[in-house]
Amino acid sequence: MRKLRNIGLTSIQHFVVVRTMGLLLLLLLAGASFLKASAQTGYTGIFGGGPLYKSGAATNIAELENSGFTEVIVWSVEVNSTGDLNLNGEFPLTSNGVYIGNQTYPNFASDMATLKQGTVKRITFSIGSSNVGDFQDIQSLVNSQGTGSSSILYKDFQALKAAIPALDAIDLDDENNFDSASTTAFSVMLHGLGYNVMPDAYDNSSYWTSLVSAINTQSPGTVDGVHLQTYSGGSGNTPCSGWNFGSVPVFAGVWDQDDTASQTQSQMSSWHSQCGITGGFLWIYDDIVGKNEAAQYASAINTGVAGSTTGGTATAVSLTSSFNREGLYSDGTSFASNAGLDGNGYAYSSNLLGSSQSWNGETFSIGAANSSNVVSAAGQQITLPSGEYSSLQMLATGVNGNQASQVFKVTYSDGTTSSFTQSLSDWFSPQGYSGESNAVTESYRDTSSGGKDSRTFNLYGYSFSLNDTKTVQSVTLPSDSNVEIVSLILVS
Repeated sequence: MRKLRNIGLTSIQHFVVVRTMGLLLLLLLAGASFLKASAQTGYTGIFGGGPLYKSGAATNIAELENSGFTEVIVWSVEVNSTGDLNLNGEFPLTSNGVYIGNQTYPNFASDMATLKQGTVKRITFSIGSSNVGDFQDIQSLVNSQGTGSSSILYKDFQALKAAIPALDAIDLDDENNFDSASTTAFSVMLHGLGYNVMPDAYDNSSYWTSLVSAINTQSPGTVDGVHLQTYSGGSGNTPCSGWNFGSVPVFAGVWDQDDTASQTQSQMSSWHSQCGITGGFLWIYDDIVGKNEAAQYASAINTGVAGSTTGGTATAVSLTSSFNREGLYSDGTSFASNAGLDGNGYAYSSNLLGSSQSWNGETFSIGAANSSNVVSAAGQQITLPSGEYSSLQMLATGVNGNQASQVFKVTYSDGTTSSFTQSLSDWFSPQGYSGESNAVTESYRDTSSGGKDSRTFNLYGYSFSLNDTKTVQSVTLPSDSNVEIVSLILVS
C-alpha cells in the first residue's frame, strides 16, 4: 500500500510514487574526443497537494517555477460516482461537465500556467490513492456510459483541459481496482482530449506492463512514462528490475522523509549507472514547504539521472580578495542603511544560506556573515585556478531590478577568450531566463534595522561551458554593480 488522500492537509505522511527510466542519452564530444556526461531526457517531478492552491500558493508556485523540477504532479484528483472531479475532497474542479474550480480558487488555472514559465515543462494531475474508490467509479461509468463525447467522463475531462490549458498529463494511481478494460478505454479517451497518461505503480507489475501495452497498442504514444513508487509499500522496487515497459521510460521516486537531497542524488546516480534512468520524482512537496529545499532536491535528481562528467572534480574559486560588498548578515544584526546586498539596506540571511549551498550537483562555499562576502561586479578580473575545466559555475543574482545581457569573459593562458552573455533576475522577481536556475529560495531577507522582510528572495545558479582543452587564467566580470556574485567553482 502507499499514499492516502490528502483531504486538505499541508503535510503528507503516506506513501508515494516514483519513476525512472531506461533511455540513455549519451555523449557530447569535445574537440579532442572526450566523452561527456549523458544528458537528461526524462522528467524530474515533484508531487504536491494543498500548497499548490491554498493560502500561500503564490509563494509556493514561485519556488517551484524555477526550482529545476520539470514536472509538477498535482495530487490527488477524486473521481466520484457521478463523474465529478474534486481535489482532495476540498476543491471542486468540475460538476456535470462544467469547470467550477474558479469558484473556490480563482487563481489556480493561471498559477498552473505560471509554473511553465520557468523550468517546469509538464503539469500532471494524479487520480487515485490508497484505499479510495476512484477507479471503481471510473470502471462503473465507462461500463454504463462508454467514453464517447456524450459520456460524463469525456465532458468533465474536456472541461478540465479547456479551463487549464497548461495541464498535460494524467497520472493513474490505481492501487486497488486493476480493471484493464475500463482503464484502457479511459486512457485512450484522455489521449484523444490532448492528455498523455502516466501509470503510477508500486505493485502488481504484470498488470501494469500489460496495461501499458494495451493502451499504446490502441492509441500509440498515450503512455510516455511510468511513475514507480520505490518507498513505503513500494520500498523493494527498483526501476532496474521487474518493471520493463519496453520503450516507455520508468521514472522512480523517493520520499523526502526517507532521503535527504544528498541521499537522493546518490540513489538516482546508482539507478542511472545500473540501467540508464533519465528521470525521477520526489514525494512530496507538502513536507518541505517553507524549508527552501525544493531546488536542492531538483538538483539532486537532475544530477543523479544525468550521470557524472568525466573527471567530475569541482575546484573552488577563491573570492576572498575580491569581496567588495557586505551582502550576507546574520539575523538580528544591524547595519548601515546604504549597505547590504543592494546598497539599500537589505541583505541575504546568513542563517538561511549557511556556509555552503548545493546546486547542480556541486557544493559552493558561502562567505562569512557580517563582513565583505559578495563580489559586486565592476568589470574586475578574477584570477582562476590554473587547469583545464569543462564549466565555470556561479551562484549570483541581480539587485535593484533584473540585469539583462551581462557579459562574462573567460581568458585562457594562450590569450584566447570565451564570452558568455547572461541575463540575471532580480533576487525578488525570478524571470526564468535561459541558462538561469533558482538555486536557493529564502523565505525572508534581513533589513538594516536587524529585522526581517518576510517575502521570498532568491539566489540563482548559472553554468558556462568552457574549452576543456585549454588552461583557464581569469574571468572578467560585467561592469554592472547590480550584479552580485556569491560563489564560483570550476568543474573538470
